Amino acid sequence: MTAAELLALFAAKVAAPPPETSQMLARHLQCKESLQLSQCVAAAIDRFAAADSHPLPTPTELLPPLG
Repeated sequence: MTAAELLALFAAKVAAPPPETSQMLARHLQCKESLQLSQCVAAAIDRFAAADSHPLPTPTELLPPLG
């Protein structure tokens, strides 16, 4: 592949519309409700971490059997 062909390929990729999944992600990241939700979750995590520095125990049903 020549340099000119490679440049033409990159130009075609830049001009093409983004895939549907990228468009959905962009809409989600620009959504006011999604931004508010992420801020609430981050604030809750900060409050939990400040209130108790002890990690939660792992539920026994998630532990592999011994032996």
